[in-house]
Amino acid sequence: MHNKDLNLLRLLIILNEERQTVLAAKRMNLSQPTISIMLKKLRDQFDDPLFIRDKNNLVPTIKCLDILSTLPALLTQLDKLYSDNTEWDISQLNGELHLLISPPLISTLGAQLIKKLTWLAPELTVQCSHWDINTPQKLEMNPHQNFGITYLPMETNKTLMEQEVGADEFAFVVDDKHSLNEITIENILPHPIAICLIPGVTGPSKAEQLIRNFKLKKNINLRTSDISLMTTLIIESGYIGIMPRSLQDSIGDKFRFLSIPENIVPKGYQRKIAFFSHQTNRKQPLTEWLLTETKHFFAQR
Repeated sequence: MHNKDLNLLRLLIILNEERQTVLAAKRMNLSQPTISIMLKKLRDQFDDPLFIRDKNNLVPTIKCLDILSTLPALLTQLDKLYSDNTEWDISQLNGELHLLISPPLISTLGAQLIKKLTWLAPELTVQCSHWDINTPQKLEMNPHQNFGITYLPMETNKTLMEQEVGADEFAFVVDDKHSLNEITIENILPHPIAICLIPGVTGPSKAEQLIRNFKLKKNINLRTSDISLMTTLIIESGYIGIMPRSLQDSIGDKFRFLSIPENIVPKGYQRKIAFFSHQTNRKQPLTEWLLTETKHFFAQR
């Protein structure tokens, strides 16, 4: 059995186009004897003359024509294996992509990513779901289709890549008609409180830590990752919500965001946000694109 030399296959295409070894040699910047040696190897590999001389031209055999009918597509696929990220074309994406995003970020970051993805890659189907406690396992089980974005700290294992992409400040949120204009510990005690729950995040929220530290006789009345439930309770039941400031534009002008006092949360404190994918996706074009777009989103805020 002869050793297969895939580099010789390009010679078949050039010989078929030029029909002379002299012209093929000139085009490939090789000597004519070298072309003759390469052609002999091809004939041995395929056990066929491949080209028959007719006067001054080479005429392909039936088997050669059969090989040539599939060869261009095959060589294109081989070229793609060695192509770098600069040759990646996002418009050629197809199939399915699953984005698992922390609930507070879906209507903001999620909406922007999906809008741009489906515009640039119309053949792609994006599935967007809430990040939940099982998301790290989902990222491991289907690494090339699943990507996640959520708040830190988050417990994952070393098979996943974690890269910070931005940060978010949390604030108290009240109905625009609410009598509360300034947040103090005394002011918030009489009102029911709803906390924006970040699924999978380790440790209690800053608000719950405050209640424990100050030993206040106050319960957190609701923990939820459903932003629409929080906003409904804020409007209809006088709740005070604690949610990310990144939601300020998306939830509408019926709400006021009030800064958390410095004795509760240090000034300038923000929750970091990270992008997660399987380690096998590191340096892949789609991963780099998603990372760049996510960082750009937070940089603009």
